[in-house]
Amino acid sequence: MLTLKQNSLNWALAHALKYGDTDVFPLPFEYEAIQHDWQNLRSWIEAQNILDWQVRPHRTLLSPKAKYGFRVITQLDPLDFLVFAATVKEIASDIENSRIPANQNLVFSYRFKATADGQIFDPSLGYSNFQNQTQLLLKDEQVEFIVVTDIADFYSRIYHHRLENALQSSTKHQSHVKAIMQLLAGWNGTETFGIPVGNAPSRLLAEITLADVDEALLANSVRFIRFNDDYRIFAKDYAEAYRHLAFLADILFRNHGLTLQPQKTNILSKEIFKKRYLASPEDREVHSLEIRFDRLISVLGLGSRYERIEYKNLKPEQKKLVDSLNLVVLFHKEIHKENEPDLGILRFILRRMGQLGDSVLLSEVLNHLDVLHPVFPDIIHYLNNLRNLSNEQRRDIGAKLINLLEDSIISELDYHRMWALDIFTRSTEWGNENQFFKLLGSARDMLSRRQLILAMGRASQRHWFQSQWRSLFNESHWPRRALLAGASCMSPDARKHWYKSVEPRLDPLEKAVMKWAKQNPFGS
Repeated sequence: MLTLKQNSLNWALAHALKYGDTDVFPLPFEYEAIQHDWQNLRSWIEAQNILDWQVRPHRTLLSPKAKYGFRVITQLDPLDFLVFAATVKEIASDIENSRIPANQNLVFSYRFKATADGQIFDPSLGYSNFQNQTQLLLKDEQVEFIVVTDIADFYSRIYHHRLENALQSSTKHQSHVKAIMQLLAGWNGTETFGIPVGNAPSRLLAEITLADVDEALLANSVRFIRFNDDYRIFAKDYAEAYRHLAFLADILFRNHGLTLQPQKTNILSKEIFKKRYLASPEDREVHSLEIRFDRLISVLGLGSRYERIEYKNLKPEQKKLVDSLNLVVLFHKEIHKENEPDLGILRFILRRMGQLGDSVLLSEVLNHLDVLHPVFPDIIHYLNNLRNLSNEQRRDIGAKLINLLEDSIISELDYHRMWALDIFTRSTEWGNENQFFKLLGSARDMLSRRQLILAMGRASQRHWFQSQWRSLFNESHWPRRALLAGASCMSPDARKHWYKSVEPRLDPLEKAVMKWAKQNPFGS
């Protein structure tokens, strides 16, 4: 039997609320409901034998990775995520201790360092350290060639048996290992490979999977560094570089059935490598922006680089510092250049302009979605952060988003439609309520259906919800919870009878949603 500790479950919920359950989906409203009824839900989960836990339906869809690239992403049921995160967290120290120590400056990705507020990874270690170590190694006169490569479809091709072996070797808590593997088997069905993409606990599992490869490279005197699935190998000549690349490819395939991406694998001279990977204008621009923005945060005395900044309240010298970032000009340059724009720069600018609440990019953003669609979630966050728009402007933006759902580049992916509709699920300030019922009737995916049900609840479209109790259990789990939440827009008496009629058949999460919705009714 395996039961989870109370502090592990508390940490898992804190992580979801602060960092999200994924970095690619909107955070489900269910986590607010869980927090509202946490004492009851946590007691229920604590009483469960996790070895007997039955997974619930998750959401899987295609998302853009670049302009023409795609990847499959997953969002777990909220209770499944909490159980998964808490289970992994309880053996995460063992996983970290089984990896090459961070102080050896070889592996820089996702080093475990949990805090009570939900943090899981050491924020002082990351890609910038990977780049800095690269520059340090390039100073060695013995290094003349560098191998650059990464693993093809890494998360989706992790073989469960190899992962299980790695976990069993890393910890004495074998019940936790068994529980993790049973969760993965439940989500994957008959497939024996692949872990959920987009959440933090999965990243720890991916890291322990590669631990034996890292150890093998080290044991064979291969000079390498790694960040996630990206390897760089440093060699004295071309022959040594090729030999070490072949060794890496061989051990990845023999131990894990994994292969390297041919189009991202190369052996480069030191000078070419520097020009291509360390000295690109885009890299210099992003690095410069980061430094200047951190300076601004320090000057303003903010506790976080993500806090809102009220430009109008800044002192003249502080406004000058903001203006020196030149974000607007840089944004225009990126979206109008001939080759593909740098998505990192675009994301940085959208996040910072949203932080400032500056709407100057609004028309450019909405008129260049053919270029900007890979960063569409950042566009939605940017729109949500604009604080000085008039009601008319917000309704106009809402109308444009609705229009994008038909015959546009945004209408082609469930992922984009989900994000476009998300803005209407959180507020009525974007208007266009008269479009929701029609869109619901033509919704071709469950993600859009869920979003539209929530939007109709926010818009207090009571007439539709009043008759839906009869069909509540015909809905799949995710739209069903949206229907339970949205039904709170009805009058108190109608709501009371509606909930009373369905309550006996609700599961623990659905009951939490109902309790939360009663206390926080939509449309109020």
